[in-house]
Amino acid sequence: SKLSIGIPIVGRNRLRMMSNLLSGNMFVSVEDCLDVFKKECNKKKADVNQGDNYPRTIFIDGSWHLSPDRHGRSEYEKGPRIRGARFFDIDDVSAKGDNLNPKSLPHMMPPKKLFEATMDALNIKNSDHIVIYGTKGCMTTARAWYTMRAMGHAYQRVHLMQGSLEEWELKGGAVDTNSIQALKSDDLDLTKETMYKAHDAENIVDMEEVLKVVNEGKNSDSIIIDARSEARFRAEAPEPRPGARLGHMPSSYNVPFIDLLVESDVSKFRSIEELKEVFEKADIDVNTDKNIICSCGSGVTACVVASALAQIGRDSKKTFIYDGSWVEWGFDPDTPIVS
Repeated sequence: SKLSIGIPIVGRNRLRMMSNLLSGNMFVSVEDCLDVFKKECNKKKADVNQGDNYPRTIFIDGSWHLSPDRHGRSEYEKGPRIRGARFFDIDDVSAKGDNLNPKSLPHMMPPKKLFEATMDALNIKNSDHIVIYGTKGCMTTARAWYTMRAMGHAYQRVHLMQGSLEEWELKGGAVDTNSIQALKSDDLDLTKETMYKAHDAENIVDMEEVLKVVNEGKNSDSIIIDARSEARFRAEAPEPRPGARLGHMPSSYNVPFIDLLVESDVSKFRSIEELKEVFEKADIDVNTDKNIICSCGSGVTACVVASALAQIGRDSKKTFIYDGSWVEWGFDPDTPIVS
């Protein structure tokens, strides 16, 4: 066939083996990631002419921390990092400015042109498999995963490593320890034609759409899941952003994102059966025909809920992220709140 022209048999076999480890698997163990990494290295050593039709595997550090004492970008730049890994900064690669983000909300989904230019600058192709990982204690790599998918990277080619950089190192994974500078969006030329092709963010809703769901109540074609802690949901704990009102949206359900992660290692999701139990306990039918809108503090940990729903097997086309989340809803004096 045309796809096999110029590809040695050994090279094709390696590509198939690598593809088998990733294809159809949203969550990928550190062990399988190590195997994929080794095969990728062997492929480069053999100088296999794979062409544009054969995907590479690109490792992306998607670390973002809730604690102000941790900073994903600076930790990536200082090292260690998975050898050859790129960094995707959800704060930097986002909608900014009065036209795109008049409320100056944090890390909103990026415009299409910015995302395309970013992927080109990171040397990522539409055909590549992307494995997103985080540093020790990172609970939020799901936001980078969701961004990739929302902007048009094929869902079967975006993966979340189950386990942190620390586990990668402990199991013998290669790392870079030199200091480097991560990509800055201000350095990109957004007027240039790009090789990477994206589309406007999909499965994202705004406050107006969420307000419609809230006002329609039980008659709505959607339900809302709030990923914040139970104490914040019940207005029993302060919001981390001073000035935000306390409470939750009427008729919303509470699934604290931390309940979906392994307690002893938050870089991993619980088993499918355990994930199902968490949603059942919250009285949520994950197979409902209704749309599910995931919300949280600022649109990051809502993606943990969306990831869990996808892993369970829910059709991702019917799951959405409220990008503004509580940082928008809780600061608006006119939005309805149960406190």
